Amino acid sequence: MTFLDFSPPPSQVDRLIVHQFDPARPSPGGIDTCLRGVCRYIPEGYHVAVAGVDTGSGPAGRKVGQWERHRMGVQEFWFLPVTVLDPADQARRIPHAVRVVSGLLRHRRALPRHRVLQVHRMDTAAVLDLVFRAPQLYCIHTQENGLVGRTSDSFWRFLGGAHQRLERRVVTKAASIVVFNEAYTEIVRRWNDQAVFSPTWYDPALIIPNGPHTDSHAILWVGRLEVPKDPQLAVRVLEAVAKADPDSPWSLHLLGSGTLADEVASVVADLPEGIRDRVHLHGRVKPEDVARRMSEADLFLMTSFAGYEGYPRVLVEAMASGLPAVVTQGSDTGGIVVDGVTGFTCDRDAANLAAALLRAKSIDRAHVTAAVAELDAPTLVERMLTLPRLSEQEGSRT
Repeated sequence: MTFLDFSPPPSQVDRLIVHQFDPARPSPGGIDTCLRGVCRYIPEGYHVAVAGVDTGSGPAGRKVGQWERHRMGVQEFWFLPVTVLDPADQARRIPHAVRVVSGLLRHRRALPRHRVLQVHRMDTAAVLDLVFRAPQLYCIHTQENGLVGRTSDSFWRFLGGAHQRLERRVVTKAASIVVFNEAYTEIVRRWNDQAVFSPTWYDPALIIPNGPHTDSHAILWVGRLEVPKDPQLAVRVLEAVAKADPDSPWSLHLLGSGTLADEVASVVADLPEGIRDRVHLHGRVKPEDVARRMSEADLFLMTSFAGYEGYPRVLVEAMASGLPAVVTQGSDTGGIVVDGVTGFTCDRDAANLAAALLRAKSIDRAHVTAAVAELDAPTLVERMLTLPRLSEQEGSRT
């Protein structure tokens, strides 16, 4: 990403995106990666502005409420930080969406006219629908009721069915809806026939499809260290693998940060001597470093609880890198893990997951990369940015 200057956007842009996003610092989660893909593959002549957050990593001279011009790919885009926060900080007292929306309203006069308003959270979409007249593209990244289950880390889990009732209202009023979960798309389409399904993508500018995979017994786990992802189970799986195959130098690399970091470290500390030093907690890692480790590792492990994942981007990226994947039931909502061909789907028993990893070692990486070859960012981003109904409408700012 290249910062260009502090110049403002043109008086009208094709798309205004609102989310807790900072181009200067990647944050854990699929939405952040989604927006980086959008910004990298903006079509020629298409103007995009993003209203987001200041994570404290921006260019010298950055100010909340001051426009910045950036470039990730060929096309430039404009960015306006409207509040200061770190999306990775899940120990927040005030929901991030509340702070983003309130900051956006404070700096409303700085916003350009826009043909399309793109939002990625239901609460944000609901409020901004009352403020802006532009057609709204609403993006859904979870399964049905994915934010209110017992393993969710969202504030919405405390409000039960309120989320879906409000989401249905948002969907009904939206000009178009992109759902990154095929099963939920069918439900959403009953509320608004403009809903379309999209898989998530990998970025060919980052992912290395034919990497060396030199760390021949390294198991890679990538995600937020939060309840829905269950990183503790990954540690127990490594212990089971080491015991099942004691003569091989198996290791586990966990990439990510979160509120469970101390708890995960405690689980690692309780491992038997000779095994605990095989678990590596890398913390928050840049996308380029994630891609590099995917190109070096041997296998991919995903331990999410069922009911949470929309269409797991990190799984697509891992498989695009050639990593056979072992996933817990409910993790692979896109059905891209085929037993014995691209990996294995397993229950949540650590010993069973370990056995699946040992079997996955013999899988041909060519079959793995082929399974997600068409899920590339340039193709899928262009499809999302050129939805027919949205391109035909003229938007405005109130």
